[in-house]
Amino acid sequence: MKKKFLIAISLFIICFSSVANELSAINASKEMNNNLIIIDVRNKEEWKETGIIPNSILIQMLSSGRTIRKEYITELLATLGEDKDIKAAIICHSGGRSSATVELLKDEGYNNIFNISEGMVGNGNTTGWINRNLPLITCNEECK
Repeated sequence: MKKKFLIAISLFIICFSSVANELSAINASKEMNNNLIIIDVRNKEEWKETGIIPNSILIQMLSSGRTIRKEYITELLATLGEDKDIKAAIICHSGGRSSATVELLKDEGYNNIFNISEGMVGNGNTTGWINRNLPLITCNEECK
């Protein structure tokens, strides 16, 4: 059963990774001053390793077993609230988890949800939040 679920979520991420509303890391950084909410769906180890975006909301998508946490969708919806026009961008390591999350939220009726297409590390050399030297802070209490 677990194996089937992992295959299903992997296919979901692959299928929807190219259809999400896209926002580059640079543009997302600029939009933070215009009430853009950034939700980071990476795991605690990733937050500790690279740091986090200032004022971002941390909602871990996957459990340590690499399956979607039961609380994930509930936490997302509670964070975004009832306003379906709220402006938010989702970020992960390189765009897969965030893209799937954007599609999920679009299905829930949210209209202004974006995938930060490059993720935190992008291609590992020139793209991504980190490689573009955009604001980061050390993850302390949030990552426990």
